[in-house]
Amino acid sequence: MICIVSAGLGNVASIRNMFTRLGFPSELLDRPPKEFSPETKYVLPGVGSFDEGIRRLKQSGWFSYLKELPSETNVLGICLGMQLLGLSSSEGTLEGIGRLPAHYKRFELPGLRVPHMGWNTVIPSGRDFIFELGFEELRFYFTHSFYASPDEETLIGATTTYGVDFPSALRRHNTRGVQFHPEKSHRFGMALLKNWVEKSC
Repeated sequence: MICIVSAGLGNVASIRNMFTRLGFPSELLDRPPKEFSPETKYVLPGVGSFDEGIRRLKQSGWFSYLKELPSETNVLGICLGMQLLGLSSSEGTLEGIGRLPAHYKRFELPGLRVPHMGWNTVIPSGRDFIFELGFEELRFYFTHSFYASPDEETLIGATTTYGVDFPSALRRHNTRGVQFHPEKSHRFGMALLKNWVEKSC
């Protein structure tokens, strides 16, 4: 089962629709499940600000639940969800969940339009099978103002260039984050989500 965290952090329906199109059962949960199943995969989507996202996760009980999940549990953070799985963000003052040891900072280069919005190329590092998609070039849809600065380079699953080269995907154990929106990325997003569901264990 795929559990999509529905804590008021954005439009989760499009993510569920993508899984439905792929033939994978999923459910939207505004509260953590009462019983833990090691087979469950968790998706943490999100749009908006870092501190507000953390507050909503704490109010719903998801913050402590996601923080305490075993390292082998498959967790996928999307956009703000990826940032919430990190340690902190310069956008706010609250601590993140901490499953991905990274800090987030704002794009600040002169003349660079912020947020970074639209389609951009994603270059895999070769460290994560979810990017083995069979396309010559990988392009995904982005909309964000902050990017990851991970504690370790080995966490980087893919990079993208927007003024600077930044990590567009991170992975630690079975916790992953993607800064782009696979649910808005058509065939590329569908292929990536299919890989994540079928190949992660």
